[in-house]
Amino acid sequence: MAEIKKETPRWREWVSEKLNPAQPSIASLEPFASPETIVDYEQAYREIEIIHRAVKMVISACVDTPLKITGSGPAKKVNKLLNIRPNPYEDRVRFFRRALLDFHLDGNAFFYYDGNDIYLLPANDVEVVPDPHTFVNHYNYMISNQQSNDYFGYRKETRKSSAITFEPHEIIHVTSENTSSIFRGTSKLKPLLRLIELYYYMINFQRQFFKNNAIPGFVLTTDNILSKRVKERLLEGWRNSYTTIFDNARHPAILDGGLKIDQFSQVKFQELDFENSIERIQQDMAKAIGVPYVLLKSGNNANIDANQKLFYQHTVMPILNQFCSAFMLFFNNDVEVKPDKLTIPALRPDERTQSIYYSTLVNTGIITPNEARAGLGFPLLNGEDSIRVPQNITGSATDATQGGRPPTEESENQIEEGTSDEG
Repeated sequence: MAEIKKETPRWREWVSEKLNPAQPSIASLEPFASPETIVDYEQAYREIEIIHRAVKMVISACVDTPLKITGSGPAKKVNKLLNIRPNPYEDRVRFFRRALLDFHLDGNAFFYYDGNDIYLLPANDVEVVPDPHTFVNHYNYMISNQQSNDYFGYRKETRKSSAITFEPHEIIHVTSENTSSIFRGTSKLKPLLRLIELYYYMINFQRQFFKNNAIPGFVLTTDNILSKRVKERLLEGWRNSYTTIFDNARHPAILDGGLKIDQFSQVKFQELDFENSIERIQQDMAKAIGVPYVLLKSGNNANIDANQKLFYQHTVMPILNQFCSAFMLFFNNDVEVKPDKLTIPALRPDERTQSIYYSTLVNTGIITPNEARAGLGFPLLNGEDSIRVPQNITGSATDATQGGRPPTEESENQIEEGTSDEG
């Protein structure tokens, strides 16, 4: 398999003279761009249905859109890597689904190119080391959090010095926005952290009362005066017997010593459902991820086509453009990589409207029939590369002396009288 030889572009020939003068200061402020902790985001993706579904929709839409690769040089090789088989061990769909999931949870996607194939590095284990002169010095694949067996079979942790180093010309780095670093992106779910925390609080509260069938808001009253020790023992006994979730639910209580239950809260059990509040949080989560909430609901939605178009234009296409831009920067051999919009039904114009549009352009002599066929995706035909002259102006278009209003009997008589007068 032929290896793609990366030619040095012209702008790199004078890069030593056009370096960023602020780069040394930028690199000194951030010596290492280390991965963030994404445990909360991974847990939210696994457990919160609306987040899992919304992220999965974005990933599926991105993977289902093929990339249109044009240009000279290794365009055919790049097309094979990005649209057919990136490496001998993974198919395209599986490969890019993992990359897009890393992009959402970690905010980064790291591809390793060995000259023939592309492999994906786990984004949360890659550290970016800035360079004081150019931009990135190298990438470290961190294995310090992994364990291995020593000679005697005991588990031991590896050190940072044993990290695998990759050069900048070996890594394709796709990064999302980050307000605190220009070398590493941040998780797409980070803006949802407050909503995720609130969602868990509401679900856990609802789950507790649903399981226990508890009635919130009551106090124990008595006419007797209790000492501090008796109060503490009484409260401790109630905590041990009646506040353990699930174990002692609906356990009967025996009141003695003049104790009575006085309910001071009028909240009913059915009012603890939080249905409206939970749905509002789910809507905010879906909007933050970039998925219209109407696409996640079932039922008859009259404006679903407009929302699908909005979803692709403002969520899917920007993500694909980020990946395509990174690929074009890496394969700097005049290769152009763009998402193929014509394969997306939501972005494809209506066929009837499009056919009328091209027919009008052809019949009015603006474009050739082959140009219209190319716009509609049909093969070209021989002899259809000339402009068609509209039939209603054929005479005047071909000969300026022809055309105009046909002569009448009155006009002919006037012409004859004029000629006779002149005679």
